[in-house]
Amino acid sequence: MTIPPDPPRQYPPLLELERERLLELLRGLAASDWQRPTPCPGWNVLGLASHLLGDDLSLVAGLRDQHRGTPPPPGLDEEGFIRWLDELQVEWVQATRRLSPRVVVDLLEWAGPQIVSTVKAQDASAVLANVSWASTTPVPAWLDQVRELSERWIHRQQILQSLGRPSDLRPDLAEPVMDGLRWAYPFRLDAHRRGSGATVDITIFGEVNLRWTIVSDGVSWAFQVAPGDSLAAELRLTSEQAWRLLSNNFDSGDHGEIRVSGDPGIVAALLQTRAIIGTPK
Repeated sequence: MTIPPDPPRQYPPLLELERERLLELLRGLAASDWQRPTPCPGWNVLGLASHLLGDDLSLVAGLRDQHRGTPPPPGLDEEGFIRWLDELQVEWVQATRRLSPRVVVDLLEWAGPQIVSTVKAQDASAVLANVSWASTTPVPAWLDQVRELSERWIHRQQILQSLGRPSDLRPDLAEPVMDGLRWAYPFRLDAHRRGSGATVDITIFGEVNLRWTIVSDGVSWAFQVAPGDSLAAELRLTSEQAWRLLSNNFDSGDHGEIRVSGDPGIVAALLQTRAIIGTPK
């Protein structure tokens, strides 16, 4: 699979819009809302907002200042890296328990322009970034920008869920997020070799409408405009199912059965594909 170097869109304005919507949401919370549990185990809404603040500060320190104070230990496999990262995130959220909701919101407001200007200064086509759910080798910086956007967008959806509100699936942000998450599919399919021309067809419908065609060349899988000569599997997802499945937030009891058919090995791979750093559930 080759990820094109040219960005499909400009991501700094989308990060700016995402921050505006997060701040609008958080500023409207009642005092009791901050204590509501979230889908992230052990974190309430305040903890999840503090996690987002940690993401912001880490991005600015790493990309703008070239400071990486918590590099992962060498030699970790994927499971080891996930455990290390989870522990690091828990450590940060625990350390921020002394911060009030107002302080966290004020800091998120300050950090928003910082991350936008930092990302804007990047060469989006430079093949220097690491996105572990899309490739084992460096990828263009724009895909890492998508990852940063999706991280923030997904956590906002989790806060909305905690408040008993529906997901915000307005296409201006939901579509670029989902179109970025799709790069997890060919990466995970590469472990399942099929004959040249084997095709996977993925359709997302509802608030966001997208269709992806992934074709095997006999060795690896890649997005193509036209399908190959044999349909290996077909996956149809609502917009709600799509973001939840790819981000490990899907529950068939709450979000409906997924329509999928085809080669059992390919079907299993599609249902286990995640565009996050984490173990599929």
